[in-house]
Amino acid sequence: MKVPADLVPQKVVADDLCVSLATLWRARRSNLPGFPAPVIVRNMVFWRKADLGKLEDALLQFQGRGKFEQERERSKRIAAMTKARPQPKRIKRTRRPDDRQRDLF
Repeated sequence: MKVPADLVPQKVVADDLCVSLATLWRARRSNLPGFPAPVIVRNMVFWRKADLGKLEDALLQFQGRGKFEQERERSKRIAAMTKARPQPKRIKRTRRPDDRQRDLF
């Protein structure tokens, strides 16, 4: 398969920006403002050469794995809470005095 000249593979972009592929993936999934969308061709990820400057600026705004994981866990908890049904409240029964037998003697 021949790749167009204006596309740069994901691995080369990661090496040029001194980040790992996982960092690129997390930054892509974190909905950063100004993060350029990649071009995906047959399950291969590329970026345009013109977008590399925007990509570097967006990665500088990326707050890292900890922030990404917190947001991901938060969204999972919210989804689980909205999916779960509220449990009915338990009714406490009060003891009624037994009128059948009050005194034995």
